[in-house]
Amino acid sequence: MLSCGSLDNGFIEFKCEECGEIKRVGFRCKSRFCTSCGKKKSEEWSDAMVARLINSKHRHMAFTIPKELRIYFARDRKLLSLLPQCSSKAIMSWFKELNKKECFTPGIISVIHTFGRDLKWNPHVHLIVTEGGAGKVTAWKNRKHINYTALRKRWQKILLDEIGNNLKSDKKEFKRLKNEIYKKLENGFYVYAKGEIKTAKEAARYVGRYTSRPAIAESRIKKYDGEKVTFCYERHEDGEKVEEEIDVIDFIGKLIRHIPEKNFMMIRYYGINAKNTKYKNKFFKLVNDKIADFKRKMNNWQTRILLTFGINPLRCEKCGAIMRPRKYDGVHGITYEF
Repeated sequence: MLSCGSLDNGFIEFKCEECGEIKRVGFRCKSRFCTSCGKKKSEEWSDAMVARLINSKHRHMAFTIPKELRIYFARDRKLLSLLPQCSSKAIMSWFKELNKKECFTPGIISVIHTFGRDLKWNPHVHLIVTEGGAGKVTAWKNRKHINYTALRKRWQKILLDEIGNNLKSDKKEFKRLKNEIYKKLENGFYVYAKGEIKTAKEAARYVGRYTSRPAIAESRIKKYDGEKVTFCYERHEDGEKVEEEIDVIDFIGKLIRHIPEKNFMMIRYYGINAKNTKYKNKFFKLVNDKIADFKRKMNNWQTRILLTFGINPLRCEKCGAIMRPRKYDGVHGITYEF
């Protein structure tokens, strides 16, 4: 990540056919943790997810857990898979009980999130949920009202049961904690409805905010003197802007704990959004397939720089012509254009 874009790690070379000017562009690290590559990855995932949404109103929800449970997900990171599984199960079971004959199935996209604004370990899950579901007989049933009280209690019970089933040790201790949590949180775990999503643009904004982005933006790092790092964040409780100064090693520790395990899927799909579902291609999409395909093809570094800064990075600075890529054949020792 630190050497992202360095020419020492390889590069692609461009040449102006008019004046012979040469430009080298270093390869990127492609790490989700990189503030540059992570943003690109976030945009790609956002576009891919929005392309899967059906043409229906959606609701953005956040399912959280009490502080006492966070340590279990830190000790065994495989347990993070339970967050999207259990939250989706809570939603789908509620939808199916609306009409047991129809068994309405909603569309769900869930994103695992492990950090808060202050970089602390705070595993939770964000979900994009359709305001309605597909039935066994009825093609589609809109459902604007969602009972969050019922979801809170379902979410609490399903998650606590699954954590207990998946623990490899300290089962007695967890059973004691489980009973305490039920007494303390009689109304279930906190489930927050962040708002209704009506358009593809809104969906991209909501989804992009939580997918594949680094734990902190560079703009929030205010100072570094070689030993201490000062960073800022907006406190969730009251919106107050807070600055915090910590040792650089502690700061790095706060960051790297949020790097997912290799091949671990942070985004999951359920219900009618699941892969290989019988509902595939039965509904109109929020974004036309041709438009989604065009956006995928246009999502390259040249187009992103052009859209962001209004500058074509392949326009020759000397004569204004468009530069073309060149390829080096290491076997024959020649350079040729393609």
